[in-house]
Amino acid sequence: MKITPNDIKRYLEGKAAPSESEQVKQWLANPQNEAVARAVLGDLWTNSEIKLRSAKPDFEQMLWKTKFRMRPEEQSVGSLRASSRRARLGRAFSKAAAILIFPIIAFTAYLYFTYPVQQAATSAIDVSQYREVYTKPGTKLHFQLADGTMVWLNDGTTLRYPEVFAGPKREVFVDGEAYFEVKADKQHPFIVNNPMMNTLVTGTHFNINAYAADKFFEATLLEGHIALEGKSGNVELTPGEQLQLNMEAKTMVQKKVKSKNAIGWIDGRLIIQNERLDAALKKISRWYNVEIVVADKNLNNYELTCTLENEKMDQCMSLIANVLPVRYHIELIDEHKRIILTKQ
Repeated sequence: MKITPNDIKRYLEGKAAPSESEQVKQWLANPQNEAVARAVLGDLWTNSEIKLRSAKPDFEQMLWKTKFRMRPEEQSVGSLRASSRRARLGRAFSKAAAILIFPIIAFTAYLYFTYPVQQAATSAIDVSQYREVYTKPGTKLHFQLADGTMVWLNDGTTLRYPEVFAGPKREVFVDGEAYFEVKADKQHPFIVNNPMMNTLVTGTHFNINAYAADKFFEATLLEGHIALEGKSGNVELTPGEQLQLNMEAKTMVQKKVKSKNAIGWIDGRLIIQNERLDAALKKISRWYNVEIVVADKNLNNYELTCTLENEKMDQCMSLIANVLPVRYHIELIDEHKRIILTKQ
């Protein structure tokens, strides 16, 4: 059986046919191929664009684990979707992400890595058996937790979760945006920890937009019931309600919304409905991965409604300038774009 580096790459990216995948798995499980396999993995890693907060993987250890954990019936644990507006970044990420999932032989491409992580200040969870997933800009991820809970992660999101939920509570940590469909279990509440607010549920569908760097927290409930707890206060939401907490402006607003708009990002759409400009711009900034500065803070009192899908950044800013009394210009600072909004 002759296996080429391209065969291994196709298998790790989930592009190989079932018969080809089986051949690659058998080849990888053969001890005589370990040296070649380590060289192939090392080459793929060296030519990737992924930057990790941990050391370079131990490919020998990966191969050792593979022999004992590879099973034909093993279930896919995730999928990577590259948005059309960032297809190039998505393809580059897909190439490198395959290397990182090798230790668990997942049959799709997404960034997955396991290493000791720092304990969140908002939780007393034992991180020794926790894993961490991080979605690079331009990528999304959908997979299932051990209890049957389904999770969708938007780009730039970190999720820490246990291999197996044990004890009276099911706890995870999120920094970013995630949509959860929590498996109902009243005896074991599901808790989403975040530096700004924690979310407690037993079984429900909800979206959290909570990038700590943005100092902005948003929770939207589609089904069921959730309780939010934080230093800013405790709030309970019913279906169709949304809570927005702006740490910089020190405001917290609870309101009725079209809850499905909050998960438009899963299908590649950013839907903003009657939102204050400061809240809307935080989402738009993330959407285009660009810094947006409002020179006149009074502009933040205006509300914005729009739907973005395939629009370029300039088209989006022109739209805002057409519907609100603002003008914008773009600055280039250290090769990074910054958009400045001023009043007309």
